[in-house]
Amino acid sequence: MDSTGVKILDSADDIQERRHQVLDRYQRFKELSVLRRQKLEDSFSFQCFRRDADELEKWIQEKLQIASDENYKDPSNLQGKLQKHQAFEAEVQANAAAIIKLDEFGNKMITNEHFATEIIRVSGFSAVRFHVFVLLIRNVIFIVNL
Repeated sequence: MDSTGVKILDSADDIQERRHQVLDRYQRFKELSVLRRQKLEDSFSFQCFRRDADELEKWIQEKLQIASDENYKDPSNLQGKLQKHQAFEAEVQANAAAIIKLDEFGNKMITNEHFATEIIRVSGFSAVRFHVFVLLIRNVIFIVNL
């Protein structure tokens, strides 16, 4: 060591040892970087899942509110109600693919043992909710068609 506290490497063995230390630390750094990147990607995919699930959940709540409206019993303006109903039905069909896609994405995350698997199972969107929603809509459609 010199007066500044820096170790002077005198021999080739000292240099090789120092080289191995530096390479080992660099390798650990790269491994930790890969793990960190994977965690960030997992977190990003979970946040995207939650965002999409929340959007669809809000959309379904709006549609259930419309579907539970009992103004269909009033016989006035049937043509306007039929047009609204057809538009409503088309919108439900158009969003069916997004709901199924979100459910598949959540199931894929669960299968891949995502860190938020339990949260996805509990609060995530499921095909069961979608089928209940479709059944409710079909009941409304059946009632309107009577």
